[in-house]
Amino acid sequence: MKIVLVNPPSEKIVEAFDHPKYPQISIGYLASFLESKNIRCKVIDAKLERLNADETVSKCASFDLVGFTALTHEITFCAKLAELIKKISPKTKIVIGGAHATALPKETMESFEQFDFLVYGEGEQTLYELTIALENNISIGEIKGLVYRKDGIVINKPRLMEQDLDTLPPPAWHLFPKAAEYPILTARGCPFNCIFCMRAHGQKVRLRSVENVLEELKLLIDKYDAKYVRIYDETFTLFKERTKQICDGIINLGIHKKIVWDAETRVDCIDFETLQKMKLAGCVLIRLGIEAGNPKILKASKKGITLDEAEQAVKWAKKAKLRTQSLFILGHPNETKETMKETVNFAVKLNTSLVSFGIMTPYPGTEVYEIAKRGEGGYNVLSSDWKDYNKQMGNALELKSVSRGEVESIQFWGYMKFYFYNFKIKEIIENIIENRGLAFAIMQKIFNRKIQK
Repeated sequence: MKIVLVNPPSEKIVEAFDHPKYPQISIGYLASFLESKNIRCKVIDAKLERLNADETVSKCASFDLVGFTALTHEITFCAKLAELIKKISPKTKIVIGGAHATALPKETMESFEQFDFLVYGEGEQTLYELTIALENNISIGEIKGLVYRKDGIVINKPRLMEQDLDTLPPPAWHLFPKAAEYPILTARGCPFNCIFCMRAHGQKVRLRSVENVLEELKLLIDKYDAKYVRIYDETFTLFKERTKQICDGIINLGIHKKIVWDAETRVDCIDFETLQKMKLAGCVLIRLGIEAGNPKILKASKKGITLDEAEQAVKWAKKAKLRTQSLFILGHPNETKETMKETVNFAVKLNTSLVSFGIMTPYPGTEVYEIAKRGEGGYNVLSSDWKDYNKQMGNALELKSVSRGEVESIQFWGYMKFYFYNFKIKEIIENIIENRGLAFAIMQKIFNRKIQK
């Protein structure tokens, strides 16, 4: 059986996610797991390879099984690609996985008949068992984590998540083109309760051993000539002593002389000693999810942090001479123009190296999705088209007291005030160049709304 795993192309190049410098980690893990079971497969990372829809479809049409991964705003386009593949190769079977499929397995299969199978949850073992069943023409009824069609939609029992992550082989980057950056996961899962997050890897945190992480870093250097690594953990410093052990290992092995890296964490899971150790180990950027600048809005988001903690974390990071990025969301439940402006002003006050102002998106699987679905939180749902479910350029949601256009204007004003007020002229030029598609799209959207008025 000929198998290919696909990270679909972007329908339109707008933001950095649409043309990344790094390969897609989930299909990297799926491919390596299949290979560890002596099942050969191919990988098409259309975003990394800068392929368009026609090129992707052409490359997929010769395979027996095509596995797609897709985020919510990609799912409709992914279904269109599957339809085009089936027109060329009717016998090709399509399996869909990813965050959206995991959040809405039944609804996804009902909405998109182009998908023959759906994998929900972590997919390594499920995809392997599906492959074996299809190759040997045996029943798929007992494969946990699988959804399929048989006189309707059949949802098999969920699969327990892998507890020993050290048993998983590292992503099969040899199947991808050489990349400028490489991602690594040292843990899976997030124990917190933010209302805007799905927690696709579950709430129980599962850790790789320090030795296993260091082995993968050495592999990235020796085999793939990696120079920049992105740590994909949702909270890298959740266990600070473990973080310091990883950093000590990086230093002792001389890894810090060959790569630099960045990571994301929470402001209440950090201290100066840990940040200082991270800097010594080659960390060049720390991303901090802060989300809001108004205390009541922040508390209601169930983020579980305070503004004082955010200020202290940024001060520590600057003292450790780390570049910083603060991450915010505009449009929390029951927000007003005033609270959103407080968020912008707090971001300006923090004066991190970089900033991101996303707009609240009710992603399936999140508490915000359920709040909006019930018509609560002061929300109006604007669209049921999944293409609109994008936190930078979407059009899924607005507040009854603040129109979507007004939120987008605050977003644009926020970026301008942050960079100009803090005299970050060089940074704004670099960001506009790097994210020119997004910058142009935001300005065009605001301009078009004003014209329509």
